[in-house]
Amino acid sequence: MKKIPYSLLAVISCAMLLALSVSAQETISIKDDLGRNLTISSPSQRVVFTMENALKTYYAVGDPKHVVALKDDKWMRKLAEDVFPVIDPEFESKIVVNITGDQLNLESLAKVSPDLVVLWASSPNDPNLQAINDTLKVPTFAIYVTSLEDVFRQVDTMGLISGNKERAEKVKEIMESYKEKTTSVTHQIAEGDKPKVFWMWTDVYGTAGLKSGMNDLIELAGGINVMTLADKEAQEMEHPVITQETLIKLNPDVIYMWYNENLDPKDIIGGEDFKGWKDINAVKNNRVYEIENPYLFDAFSPRMPLALLHLARDLHPDKFQGLDMNQTVDQYNVDMWGVHYPSMVKA
Repeated sequence: MKKIPYSLLAVISCAMLLALSVSAQETISIKDDLGRNLTISSPSQRVVFTMENALKTYYAVGDPKHVVALKDDKWMRKLAEDVFPVIDPEFESKIVVNITGDQLNLESLAKVSPDLVVLWASSPNDPNLQAINDTLKVPTFAIYVTSLEDVFRQVDTMGLISGNKERAEKVKEIMESYKEKTTSVTHQIAEGDKPKVFWMWTDVYGTAGLKSGMNDLIELAGGINVMTLADKEAQEMEHPVITQETLIKLNPDVIYMWYNENLDPKDIIGGEDFKGWKDINAVKNNRVYEIENPYLFDAFSPRMPLALLHLARDLHPDKFQGLDMNQTVDQYNVDMWGVHYPSMVKA
């Protein structure tokens, strides 16, 4: 019997592995958050993420080696201080897709030869969507989150993109179990004990309409979105912008700020620029709060249950007196990504 040379065995082995890899992939059709149909390979092998919340979801579900590039902006670079470089040791070297304003640089994107680009877009006419589709001929998945249901659906999406639907189901179970740590308390709160909340985006008078993810969060946290008292047109908007006069008339019990680099709660309560707000209940009673860490308490990512708990604790401090937030945050990151927070040590 003739012996097969080792070199030939090596070639045959590589060919078999490649064949197995190809056969493990399947072509699937999925809808993105804008309802656009696209055909992708599952698992996709060379994915580019330009949205950090979707990336967090993927890292909870998929294999980091299939992430080949990330958008180069301050938000993505801030994640280098989070658990994600522990999950993906090549994280920082992948931040290579340049951006000018809101426009992605197609040349830097083309260099990484993606088979899928995941990006934020609120319309099928988004310039980045059109440019990538027309110029690079690469499938684009549009992320557009307007409800907490969208956050859970995003987990399913990453399960399809990564080819790991079982892990996606587990991630949703983790999210639901931590979400119930809050809702098991807040669902017992009487309607009359729920404060009216004005959600304050960074544009100050921009807020959360009744058809928004933040409205869902406020309600689950045991609050009432003060926009329920606004006119119907404003209620129906995802991001209505109101006037100071309207805000004073709505008179919220709580003002909850999204992270703002230029303002703190103390500025709202006693700052010269906000003296016109002095008669608002939230200001008079020092009930102005802020999401101080938008990465750790990102409501549009798998960390949504932590954002919910953060909000509920401020709305109802008496109901969460025994809460150890640091321990909860640490265990959540271990359960979701297998990394302790803030030590950034693998579990």
